[in-house]
Amino acid sequence: MATPTTIYLNDQQKKRLFQRARRRKSTFSEELREALDLYLDLPPDFDKESLAAFAREANASLDRSIARLDEAIAYCKKSMEKINELERR
Repeated sequence: MATPTTIYLNDQQKKRLFQRARRRKSTFSEELREALDLYLDLPPDFDKESLAAFAREANASLDRSIARLDEAIAYCKKSMEKINELERR
């Protein structure tokens, strides 16, 4: 059960949480609790630099995956063009 707690947010934090809650059809409090849970689930020694490094690695991995998918799509398109050309003969 949640208990009332007073915290101080700057205007930008408050605005962003309300916006996120509206987009996700949840409440300000639910969004705040979820953000806090995510933070508390991190290892105690997990700092901003570690998080930034993790995000960079994830983005690089995503970029590699996208490049491979682009290659696969190009290969499929070429294959379909060849198949269509053979069918026209």
